[in-house]
Amino acid sequence: MTQPWNESLCGCFDDVGSCLCGWCCTPCLFGQNAEKIDGSSCCLCCLGYIVLSPCYMCWLPHYMKRQTLRQKYNLVEEPSCGDLPTTCFCSPLALCQEARFLKRQEQMGGNFARGAQTVQPR
Repeated sequence: MTQPWNESLCGCFDDVGSCLCGWCCTPCLFGQNAEKIDGSSCCLCCLGYIVLSPCYMCWLPHYMKRQTLRQKYNLVEEPSCGDLPTTCFCSPLALCQEARFLKRQEQMGGNFARGAQTVQPR
């Protein structure tokens, strides 16, 4: 059973820090999100995003990471137009939505791919 996103695509001002990062340094936010989603290298993802930007292909790695995020957390494909148009035409907004979602998961104790070992108390 899929669950809805707990963050709106247009809710950028709910977290001004991720909003500014998404608009001023979109590749950096992509790298940070990718690292939290599946343990990818933040720097390499950021660099890949930058390299693909001049030929308008930066949506491709973003689309793939968004798919991974949705599958990992069993999220419904929102907005209703789907992930592909969202990452193509609203990439900064989608990255901010993902950053807020991941931040909330982290605050709720969700574990991420890198350093996600849980130690049981004795």
